[in-house]
Amino acid sequence: MSGDDAGPSDRPDNGTDVDRETGSDTAEDPPATGEPTESEESYLLTYAAPFLGVLLIASGIPIALVGGYVVVQDTLGLCGDPEIEVRALEDGERPAETVEEFAYDDLSEAEQRAIREAIDSPLEEATVDGEGVENEEALLEGVVVEVDGTEYYVRIASLNSCLEAEPLLFSIGSVAILMGIAGVLTPPLYRKMAGFEERIQRDRGR
Repeated sequence: MSGDDAGPSDRPDNGTDVDRETGSDTAEDPPATGEPTESEESYLLTYAAPFLGVLLIASGIPIALVGGYVVVQDTLGLCGDPEIEVRALEDGERPAETVEEFAYDDLSEAEQRAIREAIDSPLEEATVDGEGVENEEALLEGVVVEVDGTEYYVRIASLNSCLEAEPLLFSIGSVAILMGIAGVLTPPLYRKMAGFEERIQRDRGR
């Protein structure tokens, strides 16, 4: 026969390559993209984990802030003794009909000392040092006190109360934030791990 007649083709009709040495068909491997296929992705890790992570971060931030504030409020002087303010009254002036008169001698020593300091202060304010305000309820409403023949309207300007909460809240909030960050980072980490595993399986199958 002429030289134009060729033997059976080395490439079958189905598009697979024939190994000339072993005679077996080998399919071409699809290129490794490094990303898992859609069927391998877990909806739990892709959607639920980051959603829960955002919730943990959103709830952990205020909890950690409150707990941290409780720890440092005393150190930074953010709370402490209450402050009172005084205002000299004109003759016959009354702040309000419901304001009652309070005898100077009925005040505690700390309250008396604070009133005199406020009278001498250009800001007309002073801090009540000591164990606290013994007549807190009356001073919160405001009272009229006569000092050295002059009537003053006296009231508590600020209690400066310390926030009462468990310092453990800072640790709880911090843990919640860290867990939330882990949940948000789960989808990209999962995709990388799944893609890496897929490439390993392709290499083994060759």
